[in-house]
Amino acid sequence: MFFAFVFGLMLVSTCVFVYALAFRWFDPFEPEPRWLLVPCFLWGAFGATFGALIVNTIGGAFAYLFFGVLGEDFAMGVTATFIAPPVEETFKGGFLILVWLTSVSFLREIDGPLDGAIYGAMVGLGFTLTEDMIYILAGTAEMGAVGFVAVFFLRTVLGGLAHASFTAMIGIGIGIAIETRSKTLKIIAPVGGWIAAVGLHFLHNFLASFCGVLGVFVMFAVHFTFIALLFVVLYVLALRDRQILVKNLIDEVGKTLHPKELARTTSRAQFVPLWNAILLAGSPGGYFSARKKQLSLVKLAFLKQRLRRGESGHALSSQVHRVRHRIADLNARGVFVGTR
Repeated sequence: MFFAFVFGLMLVSTCVFVYALAFRWFDPFEPEPRWLLVPCFLWGAFGATFGALIVNTIGGAFAYLFFGVLGEDFAMGVTATFIAPPVEETFKGGFLILVWLTSVSFLREIDGPLDGAIYGAMVGLGFTLTEDMIYILAGTAEMGAVGFVAVFFLRTVLGGLAHASFTAMIGIGIGIAIETRSKTLKIIAPVGGWIAAVGLHFLHNFLASFCGVLGVFVMFAVHFTFIALLFVVLYVLALRDRQILVKNLIDEVGKTLHPKELARTTSRAQFVPLWNAILLAGSPGGYFSARKKQLSLVKLAFLKQRLRRGESGHALSSQVHRVRHRIADLNARGVFVGTR
């Protein structure tokens, strides 16, 4: 069992890392900070997983009490279908609510639906890591190597993006709430995101629990279709972020940045892996200073977007001042984004 744990952890961690890179690929223009992505992932891996495990276990006991006469498998299906989705999405989404509240108050790291989706996906991937390990160890204990391979392939390889895609819906709802000026939509959007997450989770588990082998095939067909649609939406949202950058930095040309720096910071080539790193490698002032300036310009653009939406307050104006001061200092040191 120790070998199954170590080998399983290596395999699942590798897959989860690749999935995280896939979601990060959709966020090249205004990447979310690692210092906030990591807590989201850890909450999914530990807080949400074990909190949901406790509640699901209690719910499963009641399901067995009321439906056990129809068989243990039926009672387990009831738990997986009717109890687990709202419980798990509530535990996962709870941390996103915390990020939302802190972002509105002082962090200001969720600027829109794309940011919310990325944070939601990270929470979901953390949940996937721990939950899949639990199921892999259970499958190994029951069926040995066959159980190990079967569970890993079905849950992590084929279905590894499920939890990330569910919780991304909550994140998108929160991102919409942050952007909108409508008080009604600020309530409806996050609730709608939670309902979408629970609904997708319910359908996923229902097909697997009550519809036999055919249900499993249908489940994966629905799963891959939804993932494809989600990725299209994320790509469109990324291009929308690019438009926000252009709109809010165009009037900074000649003041805080050069036209070449604007073109490079907002280039669609940002989607090409390592393109930006290679571009900045020869920058005057060095890579790290150039990247700092580039990210500061991006931050300024999204802060200005908040001002355009009518947001105000001392915290926001102070942050704008700090970012402008940072850019001015980098300019004074001769830092340039890319080669001149």
